[in-house]
Amino acid sequence: MTSKERVMKALNHEEADRVPLDIGGINNSCMHEQIEQALKQKLGLEDHGSIVKAIWQGVVVPDDSIVEYFGGDTCSLYINEAYPWTDNGDGTFTDMWGIGQKLNPDGFYYNMCSHPLENAEDPEDLEAYNFPEPTEYMVEGLAERADAHADKCCILEGLREPMFGLPSWLRRNQNFYMDLVANEELSDALHEKILTYYYRLIDFIMERIGDKVDIVKFADDMGTQNALLMSPGTYRERIKPYQAKLYGYVKEKYRKKILLHSCGAIEPIIGDLIEIGVDALNPVQISAAGMEPEKLKKQYGSRITFWGGGVDTQHCLNLGTVEDVRAQVKRNLEIFKPGGGYVFTQVHNIQPGVPLENILAMYETFHENCGY
Repeated sequence: MTSKERVMKALNHEEADRVPLDIGGINNSCMHEQIEQALKQKLGLEDHGSIVKAIWQGVVVPDDSIVEYFGGDTCSLYINEAYPWTDNGDGTFTDMWGIGQKLNPDGFYYNMCSHPLENAEDPEDLEAYNFPEPTEYMVEGLAERADAHADKCCILEGLREPMFGLPSWLRRNQNFYMDLVANEELSDALHEKILTYYYRLIDFIMERIGDKVDIVKFADDMGTQNALLMSPGTYRERIKPYQAKLYGYVKEKYRKKILLHSCGAIEPIIGDLIEIGVDALNPVQISAAGMEPEKLKKQYGSRITFWGGGVDTQHCLNLGTVEDVRAQVKRNLEIFKPGGGYVFTQVHNIQPGVPLENILAMYETFHENCGY
């Protein structure tokens, strides 16, 4: 059985030979560049260099040597931004959206420091803003990468967070959150502008590499540790209709599966996500309120594939013992894997400082318990 077949069986809620394993098939199932280098050195793996597409996070598209060593089943087709960041000469950079970025003092991550639409007050103020034209640079090398990994499940990555994240970055968080309840006209106008752009962007990409893509991944981080970032009602009125249109466009025109990344305590809207066509949900933040594995599998496991939740990355993988990691991986596999509908990966990216012994224990325990 190929890796591609294994993942697609999981998405179809069928048991394969084993649970599929995702290592960096998406931007939220990988590791920081420092961890990648440390693993290659410890394991004596061939070093083909590091590919960092998510500059702001410092995480890698993982080296093939790591994916093959641990038996990963996925391949990230990670688009570039339309063009490289602009160096402003003052320690800040501007990305393709016109958002300012500044390196955090710890040197690991970038933070947003300016927002091109933060002063908009009505829909007319959006007219001067132009989204970046898609460029061939965005898909450079991806067809060749897919061909070289034809046995893997290939995931289109890099479309970011269209309907909740992106408007908040363009407007600044507090402005967009207020728009949702106090300036609905502006909120809707921005969403319509984004939706029109994404139709065009997706067409551009799919015309070039669509036949190589198995899954299209979107994100929209809508949860905190304890609750949604908005009420379920606000989500259903202001965000869900635009997500539904976007996901429906991809599914109807291109017949691709949809994988959504959304952190936090999002259980109250999982039913909504299923309704609008989400096939798989990541990261399954099992440490957040209402996201207990048993509850999720029982209530939603026959209708959506859980992609993640293998081990908690807030407390266990980074701070626990090897025994803690082994116990949690085994338990979560026992809960999530029956009947298919599960792809294993840790809850989120492996950050600098996580003990290598814990990472090795995670993958070893997975392989000891992943079979059907």
